[in-house]
Amino acid sequence: MGVNWRNLSVLIGAVVLAGAWIGQGQADSEVVFPMPPGPLYVKECGSCHTAYAPGLLPARSWQKMMNELDNHFGEDASLEEPERLAILRWLTDYAADGPNANMLMRRIAASIPRGAAPQRITETPLFRHQHDEVPAHIWKRSRIGSPSNCSACHTRANEGRYPEREVRIPRN
Repeated sequence: MGVNWRNLSVLIGAVVLAGAWIGQGQADSEVVFPMPPGPLYVKECGSCHTAYAPGLLPARSWQKMMNELDNHFGEDASLEEPERLAILRWLTDYAADGPNANMLMRRIAASIPRGAAPQRITETPLFRHQHDEVPAHIWKRSRIGSPSNCSACHTRANEGRYPEREVRIPRN
């Protein structure tokens, strides 16, 4: 009985494609989001709080936020128009539902009700799910302060990196 080369080549092709597809995914413990290049975003947004990864919110959230910088959570965070537009473009391009969204980012977008434009990442379903085991007293520790201080525990949050193995919860 001879080898059916056609069937064998189809099988090999399927295995190669499956391997490539699986290899493109990331384990949830290896969460990495694209971040805006250059210093502008971290300088302007990360100087007061964690420079949140664009993929944590849908584009409509970033658009609303960037259009209301004169009252950004009670502060005037206004920017010159060229800087605001540059940051807005990157935020929307790499938003959870943006054109450059990966599979994890699309899952985040799908978890947010259609039409909703949350302004607080801590109020999104993904955040709540990922942090549901954190007791309330942990958030009150002096080096954390609130759930929005991602970089207190996620040491490379300003780089868009949230791998579980790098979480370091401050003791005080």
